Amino acid sequence: MFHYFRWKVQKHGDATLLVHDFLWIQVAYAGNKIEGEFYLFPYYDENKKTVQYYAFDSLEQKQLFEKFLKVNWVWTKTAFQIAQTSQDELSDAVSRMDVKFFQAIPGIWPKSAKKIMLELKDSFKVEELSSLDIDQKLFKDIVKSLRGLWYDADSIKKVLLTYKDSITREKMPDIIKRIISQL
Repeated sequence: MFHYFRWKVQKHGDATLLVHDFLWIQVAYAGNKIEGEFYLFPYYDENKKTVQYYAFDSLEQKQLFEKFLKVNWVWTKTAFQIAQTSQDELSDAVSRMDVKFFQAIPGIWPKSAKKIMLELKDSFKVEELSSLDIDQKLFKDIVKSLRGLWYDADSIKKVLLTYKDSITREKMPDIIKRIISQL
């Protein structure tokens, strides 16, 4: 799979292509650059059995796209639109619980914006998501498991931030044991 390019952008009708000598790749791209470095995310659409490439100007945009793909109520094209926003604005909107910010993004309706904000409400800040590399569903499962034992989400987050290994569903029992031992 392709993940990084130093190529040119060409438009052919509605299609956007990254071009280099004899290789052309059709991508979804919303940036302004005509040529330079591009970061690609290959998304496999299971329904259509195809790969769609999404191109980003920076690695941070690509990582943000990947993180929002893991959030419930956020589909591929919506995550792509969210990744185009300023990271500072996005972080501020999440901390202020600004539903209108998400409603302004194409493809997010009022009800969806509220669901996304509820999903993000008890979750990490955008910076914490990238530092932990944990998806929202796994984090919520860990919190749900420990809430019955009267642990709060903030305490759980603090312990998870100190966890050195990768946080995966397979390691969930060990992670829960470690959280209980440290709280």
